[in-house]
Amino acid sequence: MENLEPADTRTRILDAAEKIARNQGLNALSMRAIADRIGLSAPAAYRHFRSKDTIIQAMIERGYNRFIQGLKAARQNAKSPEEILAATIRYYLQFWVQDRTGFRLASEWSRNNPSLTGTAIGTGSFGDLPDLVKAILAGSRTPEEIARISRWTAATLYGLTLSLVQDEAIPRAKETEYIDSATEFLMRTIRASSLSSIH
Repeated sequence: MENLEPADTRTRILDAAEKIARNQGLNALSMRAIADRIGLSAPAAYRHFRSKDTIIQAMIERGYNRFIQGLKAARQNAKSPEEILAATIRYYLQFWVQDRTGFRLASEWSRNNPSLTGTAIGTGSFGDLPDLVKAILAGSRTPEEIARISRWTAATLYGLTLSLVQDEAIPRAKETEYIDSATEFLMRTIRASSLSSIH
C-alpha cells in the first residue's frame, strides 16, 4: 500500500484524518490513528505531513477550496455589490448549516489558532465582504464608519452562523427559511446604514 503515488497517499491521509475528526473529534486525531486507518506506517505518513497540525491546516485549506468553488457558483448571477453580498451571506450560512460538524471542528481548532475567527475578521478572513460593504455604503458614511460596519457585519454573520449551527432543533424543512431571514436581517441593516448621509 505504501507504493502509491505521493499525491494519492496525501489525499488518503487527508480523507482519513477528516473521517476521524468528524467521527471522534480533533483530540482523537494522531499520525498513528491516521496511519492505522489506511494501512500506512507512521513514518510513511510523516513523509507527507510534518505533524498533526500540518494535517489540520491542510484539511482546513481543502475545505476552504470547496467553499470558494461553491461561492463562485452562488455569485454567478449576482451583478451589483448588494446582490453579491446577499448571495455571499446566504451561501456562507448554507455552507455551514449543511456541514455543522465541519463548523464545529473549525471552531474547536480556532480556540488555539485565532486566525480563523475573531481577531481575523478585521484582517480579511471573510474575503471581500469589507469591500462589498464599502461599495454599498460609499458616499453615505465616513471611511472609519464603513470599516466599523464591515467588522460588525462579519462578526454578526459569524454569530448568526454559530446560532444556526448549534440549534439542532431547527427542522430541515425550515433551514432555508431561517437562512433567508438571517440574510435579509443583515442586508436590511446595511441598507439602513446607507440612508444616513454624512453631515
